Amino acid sequence: MRFIGLEEIHPYKNLYQFKIFEYDDEINLSEKGKYICDLKVFKLDINDSYIKKGFKETYYVLLQNINKDIKLTADEIKKGIQNFIKEEIIDIKDEDVCIFKLDEI
Repeated sequence: MRFIGLEEIHPYKNLYQFKIFEYDDEINLSEKGKYICDLKVFKLDINDSYIKKGFKETYYVLLQNINKDIKLTADEIKKGIQNFIKEEIIDIKDEDVCIFKLDEI
């Protein structure tokens, strides 16, 4: 399964916003069954002195407006969102991502 996102453009650094849809060869934005959620990705920059001590940059992902009618499990959504983020944001690893609001699915 593949997710696709429409990026919302804004003037803020280290903030990425998307509307996430399930992709299956055709995108129809009016089809509510394909809409998954709104996604906000926040990147926290670490001071250089802490990077030398082993701290890593972290990405926090917040799910909003979750579609309650989707036929996906929380685990499928988590994996799909992690894959989507890795494709959209360069140099990101799974362990650098914290996803919030998965319990609402």
